[in-house]
Amino acid sequence: MFKREGWIWYDHYGFDDVNVFMLARKEFYLDNSPKNPVEINITADTRYKLYINGEYVCYGPARGYLESYPVDTIDISKFLCKGKNVIAAIVHQYGHGTFISIYGGAAGLIIEGKVGKVDIGTHQNNGWLIKKSRGHKQNMIRRTVQLGYQENLDARENEIDWMMPEAKIEAEKNGWCYPLWRKAGCAPWFGFEERGIPMPKEEKTEFKQVSCSFYGKNSGSWKDARNLTSVYIEEKKTTRKSVVYLKNPNNMLKSDETFTTVMPFTSDRHITLIIDAGMETVGFLGIEAEGSGGEVIDFTTAEILDNDGHLCVQDPGAACKVAISDRYILREGRQLFETFHIHGFRYLAMTVRNVRKPLKIRKLYVRDATYSFNNETVFETSDKTLNKIWDMCVRTQKSCSLDSYVDCPWREQAQWWGDARVQAANTYYAFGDMRLFKRGIRQAGQSQIFNGLTYGHFPTMAVGCILPDFTMTWIHTHLDYYRYTGDASLMKEHYDRIEKAVNFFNNYVEKSYLLGNMPEYWLFLDWAPLYKDGFSCILNMMYLSTLRTVAHISNVLKKHEKEKQYIKMADSLEKKILKVFWDKDKGVFWDGYDTVKNIPVKQLSQHTHSWAILLGINKKHHKSWAEEILYPPMKLEPFAQKKIIEASPFFYYYVIEALKKVGGYENKLISFIRDRWGYMVNNGATTCWEMWNPEPGYISLCHAWSAHPIVHLIELIGGIKPVSQDWTRIKKLPITHDINSVKLFIPTISGDIRVDIKNGKVKVKTSTDIKIT
Repeated sequence: MFKREGWIWYDHYGFDDVNVFMLARKEFYLDNSPKNPVEINITADTRYKLYINGEYVCYGPARGYLESYPVDTIDISKFLCKGKNVIAAIVHQYGHGTFISIYGGAAGLIIEGKVGKVDIGTHQNNGWLIKKSRGHKQNMIRRTVQLGYQENLDARENEIDWMMPEAKIEAEKNGWCYPLWRKAGCAPWFGFEERGIPMPKEEKTEFKQVSCSFYGKNSGSWKDARNLTSVYIEEKKTTRKSVVYLKNPNNMLKSDETFTTVMPFTSDRHITLIIDAGMETVGFLGIEAEGSGGEVIDFTTAEILDNDGHLCVQDPGAACKVAISDRYILREGRQLFETFHIHGFRYLAMTVRNVRKPLKIRKLYVRDATYSFNNETVFETSDKTLNKIWDMCVRTQKSCSLDSYVDCPWREQAQWWGDARVQAANTYYAFGDMRLFKRGIRQAGQSQIFNGLTYGHFPTMAVGCILPDFTMTWIHTHLDYYRYTGDASLMKEHYDRIEKAVNFFNNYVEKSYLLGNMPEYWLFLDWAPLYKDGFSCILNMMYLSTLRTVAHISNVLKKHEKEKQYIKMADSLEKKILKVFWDKDKGVFWDGYDTVKNIPVKQLSQHTHSWAILLGINKKHHKSWAEEILYPPMKLEPFAQKKIIEASPFFYYYVIEALKKVGGYENKLISFIRDRWGYMVNNGATTCWEMWNPEPGYISLCHAWSAHPIVHLIELIGGIKPVSQDWTRIKKLPITHDINSVKLFIPTISGDIRVDIKNGKVKVKTSTDIKIT
């Protein structure tokens, strides 16, 4: 890969890299249109959009590490024609690290490929022309603490047809020049790797309706603002609902040739349309419009509206500094614009200004940027609420599957690994595609620092995001992946890294007796107010589980001496946990131990006792813990039980798994899911909330760590559970519910599974390769 090619850029590496866009193009001629696939390899730092003869092709690359930079392989044959062709790309460089990327001190684009005998790669003196985009305003604010920048493009500043064959683009004119060139293999991209996952869907989806429109006076800072979200917040205070100056506002949402017209209005005013996508939507905003030039359109997105019908957006200077807005300034004539970066939202505020002649908006759409799942489990019952919950959870997992698992598509789009373990279970049951999981496990290993810990999300250099508990989760996910697929390659590949991580924790235990507070890192555990200052019971139980997991991994890899070593370490740790946290008289584990006062911290949590059950500690107490600690908060409104620390939606994955293990709670768990997740559905949610009582504008309303009813409903309602890799053996579970009708179809990689329950009678049909036990 890339034997002759090199990276191209418009300036000295690292000199002008902060929030910059580069335009790149190459002309070439073909005697005939290709009849066979024409594959090229392409990547860019940080991201690119590829076009052939003005047609959009794709967006990439997938997130990854500089030393093995991801490369997309794309078939461009359908975009090529006889005669003159142009391959073009827009490249955006953030100029610093984010929660989804690492900056290595340089930017660039690299392409390898031939069309017949015509080489279109970025090797030296091959006819590529590039320039810095003059239309993109560089001095803009970050979209969030975690992401890149707001986009502000003035289409009048770049050539109208620069992507097209008919354009007259020449070197040394209007900023175009031959590129600076650096050979593939140069720093910071010392190596390459295949993408390893499918390209995103890229399908165009339509908005549902224009909910309302507002008319008001412009903010005094609107024209030169760095933060477009601040402008939106300021202006919504003085606007009023109005349909003045609008003709046929919903026509731009249709797939026909009709259009919406914005009539001229005074230059000190604006019109804002609130447009509903109908559900959580993830992708690039697109608009096709026809204007006289100079019209300004701002796009701001959010997941919910406030009581006045505006977007619910909070102070962009607070918390994660959420400011998800973009701007497009029209040139004269008919044109198409798509935002360069992904929006995760339900509602769009489209603000239009400076309309001096009638502005035609022909199309408004979203280009889907989610992962391409090929198969999907079908879950249908006579219980309409459970059906809606299932649909909501599946939609959530789809929305949180991009080029990696992401916590949410709105605020961060980060591959948090505590979330990812739950998402992998969701994916296993709903889609059976484990490629995101495999890629993420490998990237977590690449994030490992000198002492063995890993970052909590990756790729990143976010200095506050090294999480000891997520390192433990990473170790667990090797065994999860093996159980899902039967593939032990990741365990083998990362065994030394796994041991390095365990050594970090073991050294800590040897010095301090147990794992305790690590102020130099972020100990997450859950958003619940768990004790973290001294010795944490839940943290030490997680480490106990980690040691047992490594022992299991060692067994699979036939490292039996290592297996004995880790079993011995686990047994020793379990004794310490019982000595420090166990209250024999009350029959409970206390959440913590104050190492300053040398006394137990007498608070109870679902978290600690869920892990104790899953670990099989003090089995004779499991039923009492389930009845007295795990289940009581579930009977009430969230957090109404004050004596027991209740789990967030994320950690309820483990609570429910523990209750399933105890047994006898099947119907109660179904009722709990129906109540808690049904509450989301009944309050208009189309995806699962991050927290039980989310504060709009701060807390995500699409968080896949909350979508685990996918896993539980298959088992609790469908009555089946995989007991071997690849679903080759499944176990029939007792059916305790009274739901009249259940139809379940699971397309696994080992074959299809069909479950049909009617009035208590259960029929299970499987492919010949799947056995029922």
